[in-house]
Amino acid sequence: MWFELNLIKKGLVSIDQMLSAVKRQQLSRVPIGRVAIEQGKMTMSQVFQVLREQAENPKSFGRLAIDMEFLSEEELSHLLRMQGNLEQPLGEILIEMGCLSREQLEAESQLFQRQMTLRFETYDREESPC
Repeated sequence: MWFELNLIKKGLVSIDQMLSAVKRQQLSRVPIGRVAIEQGKMTMSQVFQVLREQAENPKSFGRLAIDMEFLSEEELSHLLRMQGNLEQPLGEILIEMGCLSREQLEAESQLFQRQMTLRFETYDREESPC
């Protein structure tokens, strides 16, 4: 999210545009239950049991699946990483929305990466006991 905040700070996208992009990303997110089924970690029946329980209980799907002993903590962590990998990147959404061109996004991304590399190199040298 640092890169996206940098885009706002530079005035390349507005806060409202970024919020809209985040909302679009969230709406398109693959449900964790679907990821669990596709990965063979839960059955459809188990997913529906968790969803029924979730209607009565404010806990997250993952927490309930663990409580109901359908998933372990490690399995949930793995599934959440997989879910995140399936998300459309915010930069791509901003391009689709017409907020940035692909060229702008790529140029800003490269510049941001160079700046971050420089910061870490500077930090490493300052912290070095030699």
